[in-house]
Amino acid sequence: MTKTLKALIQILSDGEFHSGERLGKTLSVTRSAIWKLIKQLATWDLEIESVTNKGYCIPGGLTLLEASKISPFIAPEKAELNLPVEIEIFDSLPSTNDYLLNLKPTSASPETFNQNRACFAEKQTHGKSRRGRSWVSPFAKNIYLSLLWHFEKDPSELSGLSLAIAIATVETLHAFGITKDLGIKWPNDVLWENHKLAGILIELSGEANDVCSAVIGVGLNVKMTNSDLYDRNISQPWIDLQRLTDQTIDRNKLAGMLLNNLIKTASVFQKQGLSAFLPQWQKLDLTFNKPVTIITNTTELQGMGRGINEHGHFLLEIEPGQIKHFASGEVSLRLA
Repeated sequence: MTKTLKALIQILSDGEFHSGERLGKTLSVTRSAIWKLIKQLATWDLEIESVTNKGYCIPGGLTLLEASKISPFIAPEKAELNLPVEIEIFDSLPSTNDYLLNLKPTSASPETFNQNRACFAEKQTHGKSRRGRSWVSPFAKNIYLSLLWHFEKDPSELSGLSLAIAIATVETLHAFGITKDLGIKWPNDVLWENHKLAGILIELSGEANDVCSAVIGVGLNVKMTNSDLYDRNISQPWIDLQRLTDQTIDRNKLAGMLLNNLIKTASVFQKQGLSAFLPQWQKLDLTFNKPVTIITNTTELQGMGRGINEHGHFLLEIEPGQIKHFASGEVSLRLA
C-alpha cells in the first residue's frame, strides 16, 4: 500500500464525508488522482460511499492498528519473556503464520532470530485455518495475529497448546463483556451459539535439542459488515464481535489484550503444560456430555463427548463404558 493511499484511508476512517477537492488539497494531489485512489480501495475490501456534492466516506468508519496504541495493553513483564518491545504490523500479508514461519536470521541482527515475536496484518490474502481451509481476512475488519514462541519442550508436549490458546482468546472476550453462550468446541474453535467467532492455527517448526518453535495464529471476527459478501466464502455459521455487544470495539485495545493473554498463556504452558488450564477448559467445553460426530482422516464415529484427557485428546464414548481417544479430528455437535 502506498503512503498516499494509506493517508487517504486514515482520513476517511472517521466515517464522515470528505470532498474530492479537500482530499486533493490535504494529500497534495489532483481530484483526478483522488478518484483513482478511491477506485484502488475496492481491492482492499473497503466499501466507499460516494455522494454528489458531499464527497466520499467509509460508512461506519474504521480503526487501523497502531503499535503505539496496542503496546499499553501488554503487561510490563513482556521484556522478561523475551518478547521484542516493537510490534510488527503489516497492511497485508499472505498469512501472518507463514510470515513468522519463514523468518530467517539476518547478518545485521542474528541475535534477534531466536526471540519470541508477534505480528499483525490488516489483511491476509491467503489466510489459513485448520485442515487446509482458508480464513477469510478482509482489510481492517478483524484481528489477524500470530505469535512466534520458542518452547523448551519436545513437540509431543505441545499437543494441548491450541486448547490453552482458545481459553486465552475466550478470556479476552470476557473482558469485553462477551460471556453468555460463549464456549470452545474441541480442539480450538471459539463459538457463540454454534457460530464461529474465532479460530486458532498452531504450526511447529525447528524442533531440535528440546527446543520447539510454535507459531500461534489467532483469527478473531470483529466487524464483518457485508454479510452477503463474506458468506460466499465461509462454509459454516459465523458471527462477529460487534454484533454481540452494544459498545464500539476498539481494535487496538482488543489486539493488545489478546496478545497479552497469549504471552501469559505461552509462559504458563512452558512451566506447567496443559494441566494449568484443565479446570477452565471444563467450564468452556461445548461438547461435554453432548451427542457429537467426530471425523478423522480415516473414520467417522458418533457418540457422547466426554471431555479431554491430560494430553488434550478428545474423549468419545461410542458405547457405555467404551471410550476412544482422538489426538486430531473434526468434532460437530448433533441433535440428540
